[in-house]
Amino acid sequence: MGEGRIKRVITLIQARMKSTRLPQKVLCLIEDKPMIEHVIERVKKAKIPDEILICTSTHPDDRVLIEIAERNKIGWFAGSEEDVLDRFIQAAEKTKADVVVRTSGENPLIDPLYLDRAVREHLELGMEYTSLKGFPSGVKSEVISVEALEKAHALADNPEKSEYMTLYFAQDFFKVHFIEAGERLRRVHYRLTIDTPEDLKLMRKIYGVFYKSGGIIPLSEVIRFLDEHPEIVAINGHIMPKRVKREVVLRDGRPRIRIMEE
Repeated sequence: MGEGRIKRVITLIQARMKSTRLPQKVLCLIEDKPMIEHVIERVKKAKIPDEILICTSTHPDDRVLIEIAERNKIGWFAGSEEDVLDRFIQAAEKTKADVVVRTSGENPLIDPLYLDRAVREHLELGMEYTSLKGFPSGVKSEVISVEALEKAHALADNPEKSEYMTLYFAQDFFKVHFIEAGERLRRVHYRLTIDTPEDLKLMRKIYGVFYKSGGIIPLSEVIRFLDEHPEIVAINGHIMPKRVKREVVLRDGRPRIRIMEE
């Protein structure tokens, strides 16, 4: 890869129909629109990435996500059901990408301004992995060089757990950069991802107050609203994220990263 040429950046919206706590959550309606279409609408507002794809699996149940991609005039890629790292690598190869922005179909408040900032700083600083720190869950993007995806896949001891992709990209193996939330947006205890019925209830309240078709709900307005309405924060404030841990193990004399659900 020539250092002088402009790198091609794609956004991959990771999504599958398989979910346990909230079945088929990416199709749940928010303001009469499937949640994943709100994600697409927000990601389209980012200016830097060259292309957007829904990155799903070859399972027949996920065919509906391909139809949504085509309806919304974005690309799609269907790959491994369980090995998400491989799915991302194959999508990058298909689109000749150098850098991937990872977003999720369960995060309808993904912030396009910080997505662009993360990509810009990733490229300027020559990082392998760039993300946000200190923000509410559900608003961040992760920027990953394709070479780093391949390196992480080679390090993965159990790649079928690579849906927890974030855990691979630690500073012991990669060049990592974080964009820290300022005081105005630092709300790590606010849960703005959707994995449970309570999460969906909270998001519907936010969208009910702020959403206008074609517009983008500013993250700063959401945080101000939640600061003023602790009773709404409490809707999903008791929900605990899945407990997952990362271990470095030796396999055939080489370090490997193992991900385990607790």
